[in-house]
Amino acid sequence: MAPKPLSVPCLEKAPAVFDDEYEEPTVPATIAATLEAIRENRSMTEQNLAQLRDWIAKHPHISRCRTDARFLLRFLRSKKHSFLAASQTLERYLAARILHPTWFQRLDIRDPELAELTDIGFLYALKERDANGCLVALCDWGLLDPKRFTLDHSNRMHALLLEAYGEDTLAQCAGAVIIFDFRHVTLAHHSVVSLSVLRKLAHYINNAVPIRCQGIHAVNVPSGALWIINGLVSFLNEKIRNRFSLSRDYDELAEKLDRNILPKEHGGKEPKSEHICAFREHCERYRERLLALDEMEIDLDHNEPYSRQAMLDDIDGGAVGSFRKLELD
Repeated sequence: MAPKPLSVPCLEKAPAVFDDEYEEPTVPATIAATLEAIRENRSMTEQNLAQLRDWIAKHPHISRCRTDARFLLRFLRSKKHSFLAASQTLERYLAARILHPTWFQRLDIRDPELAELTDIGFLYALKERDANGCLVALCDWGLLDPKRFTLDHSNRMHALLLEAYGEDTLAQCAGAVIIFDFRHVTLAHHSVVSLSVLRKLAHYINNAVPIRCQGIHAVNVPSGALWIINGLVSFLNEKIRNRFSLSRDYDELAEKLDRNILPKEHGGKEPKSEHICAFREHCERYRERLLALDEMEIDLDHNEPYSRQAMLDDIDGGAVGSFRKLELD
């Protein structure tokens, strides 16, 4: 039986009634420390939601945007309830969706290309969380056929996953971890990657993605693919760079991440097919909400920092971050 689809939230920037329904996670055992770290309590949350909604209603360039608590808490929690940081991220998030429609628009699990990439196991969320409650995703990047797909397809799959789990309360608070498996990468894959595209991608990871990135793990990286890793990581901000790790294989990765939550093919308990099936069902349940995101609107033709030209200039003029060059022993 297909999962029951969720209703589509209101997109009016100043609705008569706001959807205030949201949850605070009660597990795992470390959740109290997590909530303290992001400075969350009921009073702070209600105050910030009210302030952010008032800001959206009066925003001169936002014309349509979700204002429900589940959506806005993505931004507040990822920025530890800093109103300024959350509002800036929201502006850039809305701008990114318009500037890069091939990444962020039509995130439909029924789309033939997204469905195929899901079915082959290119990217999917794992069924279980890590010890701190983080959402864990696994990307077998070499499964992206360079004769048929581009980096845009990869970015679109990642956007699908992030949006599908965007309302997940525990993921909002505890954050997310992603594993990149490069086992199947070949020389042909180098044709779909360039430093300019990696810089563009990192710009949005740094400024427009409402998620607490708690770890990026690269595993099974052939020496010829190290430049891709070095290129992307060098453009990421220092906080995210410090949460990056390189592992030779899954045995070494198991020293940093509980192997039991991984697919059976990598030493875990359940086969990859079960994880993929659960991911597909989750995306199907949120399908209508993801498609409705395309109706949010922000005007980018002005001189603000989130304008069309400012965002593109930011990317073109971006400097390479400082990071030690990763090498395989």
